[in-house]
Amino acid sequence: MITLYELHWSHYCEKIRLALDYMGLEWRMVGIDAFNKNQLRAHPMPSHLPSHTVPAIHDARTGRFVMDSTPILRYLTENYQQAPNLFPGDQANREAIDAKLVEFDTSLGIPARRFSYTQVILECPNLLADLFLSHRGGGLFSAPMIRSVAGACLGILLSKRFAFHRSESLGLYEALEAYLLQLAIKLESSTFIVGTTFSAADIAFAAQIRPLTVVPFFAEHPRLQGLFERHRKTVAQCNGEGDFPYQTGIANARKCKPPVRRKLRTLTASLPFQSHGDLSGNDQNHVWTWGMLTMPFHYFVSLRSRKVRQYLATANVR
Repeated sequence: MITLYELHWSHYCEKIRLALDYMGLEWRMVGIDAFNKNQLRAHPMPSHLPSHTVPAIHDARTGRFVMDSTPILRYLTENYQQAPNLFPGDQANREAIDAKLVEFDTSLGIPARRFSYTQVILECPNLLADLFLSHRGGGLFSAPMIRSVAGACLGILLSKRFAFHRSESLGLYEALEAYLLQLAIKLESSTFIVGTTFSAADIAFAAQIRPLTVVPFFAEHPRLQGLFERHRKTVAQCNGEGDFPYQTGIANARKCKPPVRRKLRTLTASLPFQSHGDLSGNDQNHVWTWGMLTMPFHYFVSLRSRKVRQYLATANVR
């Protein structure tokens, strides 16, 4: 039995759920506390990581504990060779798949996380209390006023942790758009991400692009629809979930208010995130520094730069 430790809404964790189901392996899920991660501390921390993180698995059959999504996929393939192969083909094809995993984790996963959290903050920040605090306080954080205050506080903390307020100044929306447009062109005539067979690269892409389904700038982009259709087909093939709670929450919020869109601009920018050898990069910052004093301003003002609420896209807003 494989135990998966996860935060259910994490697209890195979804990647492992899709892989486990695709491989037909027996597994169970343990949700962790996002703040103290106590459920993980019974296991030794791998030397290549600075702290306990998710996804993580413990394999009762081998006694192994593995953290980080790409190392987990490598482990599953090496130790369950009777299951469908996540890294099929010859050595060159396997290396290409592995390279795509690191690329998607870094170039797609990091900005997609930023933009989806930003969208939640701008449209329904109360959802953050549901995601992070539903298991705390015996339902206290479900009370309307407390839920609203908790959502704002969590939004400020997350903005400091991941620097959401810097996305506009760095041109990250335009940089990710350029990356996805190039990817869409490359995949126009390809059934699979790498080679001629379904692989871990297809699973990784499907999981990593999901957060962008709530961001109109990407989800309604006319030249990116093929990528989102690829996501839907892969999730269905792996018996994955339909909408996540944050997708449902935002959809419900939009029945009452228009979605938050962006004013378009012409800008050349590149994604600043770098991978580290055979591991993905990260964008996490220390939370409790003097910079936290400026975060309420960034949360209530900077984060809303170039954003507008309107139901339909126009020539200058999407």
